[in-house]
Amino acid sequence: MVTDERAGVLLEVLSVMFDHLGLGQASGGDRVFQHLVLARLINPGSTFDSIETLAEVGLASASYSTIKRHLQIYATEEFHAALTGALAREAGVRPGVVILYDVTTLYFETDKADDFRIPGFSKERRLEPQITVGLLAGGDGFPLAVGAFEGNMAETKTMVPMIRAFTSRFGVSDVTVVADAGMFSSANKQALREAGFHYILSTRLKALPSPIVRWQCDNPSIAYSDGQIWSMADRSGLSPHDPPHTITYYQYSWDRARRTLRGIDEQVAKAAKAVAGKSAIKRNRYVQLHGGTRSVNHALAEENRALAGIKGYETSRVDWSGEQVITTYRQLLRVEKSFRMSKTDLQARLIFHHTRQSIHAHLAIVTAALAVAHRLETASGLSIKRLIHTLKRYRTFTITINEHPSTPPAPSPQHQPPHPHDQATLHTRQT
Repeated sequence: MVTDERAGVLLEVLSVMFDHLGLGQASGGDRVFQHLVLARLINPGSTFDSIETLAEVGLASASYSTIKRHLQIYATEEFHAALTGALAREAGVRPGVVILYDVTTLYFETDKADDFRIPGFSKERRLEPQITVGLLAGGDGFPLAVGAFEGNMAETKTMVPMIRAFTSRFGVSDVTVVADAGMFSSANKQALREAGFHYILSTRLKALPSPIVRWQCDNPSIAYSDGQIWSMADRSGLSPHDPPHTITYYQYSWDRARRTLRGIDEQVAKAAKAVAGKSAIKRNRYVQLHGGTRSVNHALAEENRALAGIKGYETSRVDWSGEQVITTYRQLLRVEKSFRMSKTDLQARLIFHHTRQSIHAHLAIVTAALAVAHRLETASGLSIKRLIHTLKRYRTFTITINEHPSTPPAPSPQHQPPHPHDQATLHTRQT
């Protein structure tokens, strides 16, 4: 007689990784928290939906009222600090660490704002009340901390408070912050320098940089080579022998140029059709209006073609090579991936949460789930969605014969990832 059925392989892999990251100890052995994290990984949904999700894989969930009581604990600053501590230890945070920072907005399907959920600039161009969420990650994209701010707070004002709080908590020095150019105001740069931190950011190019112009003059018949780098040091107020304040590196990418030039050609062709009256005029930077006259802005197109493939990187790490700076900046793609995952696979959007307390509790669960997902994706080479789908198919059964229960071993999945225990050495303290 079959007396129990569960997705045993899936539950073991998720649970072992949860404990390996120190999340079990950080949460005080709270099984409700662990189950909510597992449910969010398996089938993201509302808190109430997690009960059904856990039942489908063979786990008995706490009651809804019990879960609601526990959410109050997960919203506390002490609980978030314990989670961040566990993740920082797993990431091996130490002096010289690289910290990636990204920010997004999460909206609520309500027209009632409060002092936390406030309409503001939305990346999704929505008008509903929202909050601003910042994510700190290690150099490999492993999540370290998530912070929530009022929805109308400027993104540039979220970065420095989060980094200061994180580094002061762990006594970390010689930190290099990597973020998108939109996150860096002049005040942010100054604040980071005053705190003894370094930064790397991308720069927006409006014209061809002077070192590239000089190179073109010296090499009029030579094309850029893929990966070619130019540099420009800022020594304002310093002598030529002093170390510069910052260095900006410019790199040419053939693939980036190909994609940019194709986009310019497509936009110019659409602009020409719009000017000729063959299509409606939509947002197109190459359509210029002079009074009642329309024309294609070929001059602007040529300016943008000249910049195609070139990207700038400004840094205060004047002791690093251009290759090191650019390679480090490109790690930012990993934290951006984490944010995309949190809003899709893990559905971090908080449309079912209505109080500041429940929002912070939900973000604690999402942070833990992101950490588990990140390490499992690294170990298996599969997306977390694909991994869950694969492992969920393998069931374990408990058979009771003459009142003696027996659990036969489950067949091993053909593409089962390495067991988390086998990956412990590989994934611990990689930064």
